[in-house]
Parts: sequence; C-alpha cells; structure tokens
Amino acid sequence: MKNLKMIGLLFLVSLQSMAQAYTPVNPQRVLVGAFPFQNFTYDARSAALGEAGIAISPDVNSALLNPAKLVFLNQDSTQKVKNIGVSLHYTPYYRNLIRGMNLYALNLFQAKEKTTFGFGVKYFDAGDVKIYGDNRGFIKNFHSKEFSINGFYSLKLRHNNSISVGLKYVYSNLSARSITQNITTKPVNAIAGDLYFYHDSPLTPNGGIKKHWLNYGASLTNIGGKVSYGDYKARSFQPTLLKLGVAQNFILGKKQNVLMFTIDANKLLVPTPSVRNSNNEVIAGRNEESITGIGTIFQSWGTAPDGFRETMSEVTFSFGTEFQFRECLYARAGYYTQNKRKGDIHYFTLGLGGKFKDFGLDLAYLIPNKRNEVLANTFRISVNYSPLK
Repeated sequence: MKNLKMIGLLFLVSLQSMAQAYTPVNPQRVLVGAFPFQNFTYDARSAALGEAGIAISPDVNSALLNPAKLVFLNQDSTQKVKNIGVSLHYTPYYRNLIRGMNLYALNLFQAKEKTTFGFGVKYFDAGDVKIYGDNRGFIKNFHSKEFSINGFYSLKLRHNNSISVGLKYVYSNLSARSITQNITTKPVNAIAGDLYFYHDSPLTPNGGIKKHWLNYGASLTNIGGKVSYGDYKARSFQPTLLKLGVAQNFILGKKQNVLMFTIDANKLLVPTPSVRNSNNEVIAGRNEESITGIGTIFQSWGTAPDGFRETMSEVTFSFGTEFQFRECLYARAGYYTQNKRKGDIHYFTLGLGGKFKDFGLDLAYLIPNKRNEVLANTFRISVNYSPLK
C-alpha cells in the first residue's frame, strides 16, 4: 500500500473539480484546485507562525512567501550594498500516514538598493505508488512527483512600499499515463503568475529608535488558465490564492529585543463546488465549467450555493507571534484554523530560529487537534546563507 492511499486521495481530490462529480463526493464543498503543493508552506519561520508570514519582517526566507520584502533587507545600511541570498527547505510530509513523501524548496536571489531578482524551485516528492486499472488490475509501479520553477523581480516604491511579480512553470505527474474506465490520465504542464505587495514601516527621523511599527502585505499567486489531467470534458482550476496580512512589532527593553504579532487571512479563489442532482445537473450554485481560469479571481466570490456567508467561511486564518533576542535567537508560536464546514483543520505550531553571522537556521513543529492526527509529527527545517558584499 505504501503511498497508494495518500496519492489516491490527492489525485481524486484534484480530479473532483474536473469530473464535476456530484455533491455527495464533497458534501462540505471544500475548495479544490490542481497543484495543491503550490500553496504548501515550505519555510520553517512562517510554518512556526501558524503559516502566517506575508507581512513579517524581511529575511532570506522571504523569497518563498513574499519576495517584495527582499528590497528592504538593507534599509538600515548607510552604504549601497548588494545582498546575495540562498535558502534551502525540507519537510517530511504526512509522517504518521506514509513514508517517503517529502517537500523541498530552494531559492536564490540578489537584493540591490531598490530592486531584487531571483528564482526558486519547489519539489513535492510523493514517493512510489502502485497504479491500478479497471477491475483493480495492477498496471505498474510509479514514482509520483510535482515541481515548479519560478522567477521573480521586486521593486521598491515610494513611501516604503514595494511590489514583486513572478512567473512560474509547473509540472505535475501523480499517476503517469494510464487508462481507467476508458479515461486516460497524463502529466500536466502549466504556466502561472504571481503578484506581491509589501509595506515596511519607515525608520524614525534623525536616526531615532522605533518603539513599535506596523507592516502589512498582500499576494495573489498561481494566476493561470485551467488544466486537465487527462481526457476530461471539464478542466481544473489552478490554486489561485489571495493572502492579506499585518504584523505589529514592539521593542522591549534597552537591548532592542522585538516582540511581533501577526495575522494572515487566506482565500482560495476557485469556485465553490455546485450542488448537483443524480443527473449531474446544477441545482444550486454556479456551473464551474462556465468560469475561466482568470475569471475565477473575481467570479469565485459569488459561486457559493449558500451565498456570501458560505464564501466568507472559506477564508482561513493564521496567527503567529515571535520573540527576537538581540537579532540572533528567535522563539515562535502560532495557530492555524479553518471553518468546520470547510475542512475543519486546526493546529498549533512552535518553532525556534538562530542567526550566526551569515548563516541562519529555523525549525518548526506542528501540533494538530485530535481530528487531524495525520498531521502529527510534521516538522520543517530551513537553512539560509546571506553574506553582504
């Protein structure tokens, strides 16, 4: 069985929106999109903050969640310096359910005075899976995987604002080429874009020390057309995600230790699954086939069968706090929560971080509620290197 159970689940969930399977398959109408690995949290700092991080202070890990922040890495410097950064991230996924499923990420960038550019790779190793066809006939063993390669460019604007744009190539191969019930599945290739915004609170005039400050940010990621895993009439939406966040910072004592509180709100901008009868006819909500991959950014807000109240229940929240001791040691905690009708996933997170000259290390650990024991023992490790030149 090894990874068959989880791969089957991921693959069927991805196909659900394509096949337009009728309501009993997804009674809670949980939002579904292709390439869910694109919205996983890879860096350990954000993971330890309940997966919040769109507005937290800039660091080398920012290339993953909000590269618009990278132009502020050198804002306290009196010289025009170039900052070269690289970060590596590793997560063994669903450790309590299967072995061999892992997440990896790599990011490289160069941050100048007002601009930053870089690229990154996300890789989801789903492990070995057995492929079965009709009548549960064994077809072959297959190593399932997904990955994306992205590039980004960030620009500092007036009034301590910044923006970033990104473009990515996505490849997904969860079941190889196989035929089941006369339907052929195949790997998927796609192109998507990202948009980011960040506001960094300005420094105090005349070199004064800030006692507290507020940062905020936003992102709209995975913007692209629909995709298909095979011979399906309907196509699946890419996981376009809207994130909004704020981070409030306070300086404690004379040593300039910093206490930070942050919150992110996240909304997957794909249509809410419609309610269908036994003839697969839409009886409530909106027919997903009539919405385009780009149009879902706007139209998904009005697709929920139970109206705007259901739409707002699809927003998830991440809460986090971080204590920074002398810019070298960090303690973190957070909480992630979903509406009970839209996944009902809740968990606490803990983490530690350290900075030693040009090197950084971050660790995160997830503590799920009892209903989500499959997430237990999930941890993340991030290492980074950023010398000044």
